[in-house]
Amino acid sequence: MLLWILLLGAGLLITSLLINQGRAQGELEERLRTLEADNRQFRERINTLEELVLEREKLRPFEDMAKDPGQG
Repeated sequence: MLLWILLLGAGLLITSLLINQGRAQGELEERLRTLEADNRQFRERINTLEELVLEREKLRPFEDMAKDPGQG
């Protein structure tokens, strides 16, 4: 009888651990998806900023000429 109680307890413990592991795995996968989405947003922002900086650099020589017209 004691052996059956121990086996039942071990079975319940293993089942509980497997359920908890599955839940933790699901939470990790959800967190990973969130981080990947955040990463995509940051990359888009960086690309936008790089484009703005390049556009600004293209206009820079004209701004320099406008500030000092005597050196042209």
